[in-house]
Amino acid sequence: MKTSRGPGRVTLPRALSKLGLASRSQAIRYIQDGDVTVNKRVELNPHRWIDLEQDRIEVKNQVAKHRSFRYVVLHKPKGFVTTSSDERGQKTVFDVIGDHGEGLSPVGRLDKDSTGLLLFTNDHQLANRLTSPDSELAKTYVACLDRPIEREDMLVLSRGMEIRIKGSAHRTKPALISRTLPSEFEISITEGKNRQIRRMLSALGYELSGLQRISVGPLQLGDLAVGQFRDLTSSEVTGLKEAARSPKAKAAGPKNRRQ
Repeated sequence: MKTSRGPGRVTLPRALSKLGLASRSQAIRYIQDGDVTVNKRVELNPHRWIDLEQDRIEVKNQVAKHRSFRYVVLHKPKGFVTTSSDERGQKTVFDVIGDHGEGLSPVGRLDKDSTGLLLFTNDHQLANRLTSPDSELAKTYVACLDRPIEREDMLVLSRGMEIRIKGSAHRTKPALISRTLPSEFEISITEGKNRQIRRMLSALGYELSGLQRISVGPLQLGDLAVGQFRDLTSSEVTGLKEAARSPKAKAAGPKNRRQ
């Protein structure tokens, strides 16, 4: 049995994680339960070193194939739902991204009436970390209102306020607020309750005429045109991974501006 470290080798739990099959803790459970084979032999040693290019790994009788992870950012237009299909026949973000989105899943959601930055990937480990409440990853939006926002209401938003979600009360976490125009401001939140910003502003008596997400952690929408999409650069991917590892991932805030 090969258990020594060598060039290009990783432990078996790390291999399953890199292949996007499980977190390391989940991988250890698979191994302990006898669900993992290496080169057609059941492997119960979680310290086994693996060569991803040479060793054949199976999980529950399915061959684990090395996949290339992809990361795509879309400037979501208004009127599209964030799902792969809709039973009511509504247009989805995959109608925008087309074949380029094959095998990818959205990371989080933007509601139908919102626009802006929407990330897609097949790196489920990273997606789970980015959307975990524990990451406290900052998401920044530009909100356009039906009337100028009052200073007192900006203070309420920044300190946290009570909203109702599915009939239950929820106290929002503090937000970062920056006025850009009399009826427009940037708001950065570290949680992502359903239609949260819309609920917050509605509770204060405002109506949104537009809501655009301009950043997720260090990832910026920049000058990407509405309906356009592109692959992330390697530095952008690295930045997201670093932010996802941070317990207080607030890399983006309301000082960011649309380009």
